[in-house]
Amino acid sequence: MKRALFFLILTFTTNAIGIYYQWYLTYSWFDQILHFSGGFFIAMFFSIYLKDHLLENSKLKNTLIILSVASFIGVTWEFTEYIANLLVSPAIYEHYGVRTYFMGDLNDTMNDLLMDILGATLFANIFLSRTKLFR
Repeated sequence: MKRALFFLILTFTTNAIGIYYQWYLTYSWFDQILHFSGGFFIAMFFSIYLKDHLLENSKLKNTLIILSVASFIGVTWEFTEYIANLLVSPAIYEHYGVRTYFMGDLNDTMNDLLMDILGATLFANIFLSRTKLFR
């Protein structure tokens, strides 16, 4: 649990630094890596958190539960980006003179959600299949 929480905090911190230095505009792959790693570590975190509620010997159902949770968090994140783009970006520019872009176009949003799901899928396929609960 500590490892998953550490990597989630690292992902959020990297995101904040990327926003400040505008790495999202400089490096096209930066956003994809963060969403992929976010999906991966959300799946890791919730597989540990929900392990007492997952079904014994039901790999498919457990994988779908973890992917659903990661997808829900990804969609919630995209709504948060949308709201931040409307409310926070103008305030940051007004007070600090720093332009921020929390959200791209529809293609960016779909790519973000895809990367979230692929990261969670990688975790589910590689690591969850090795635990006793998922065999």
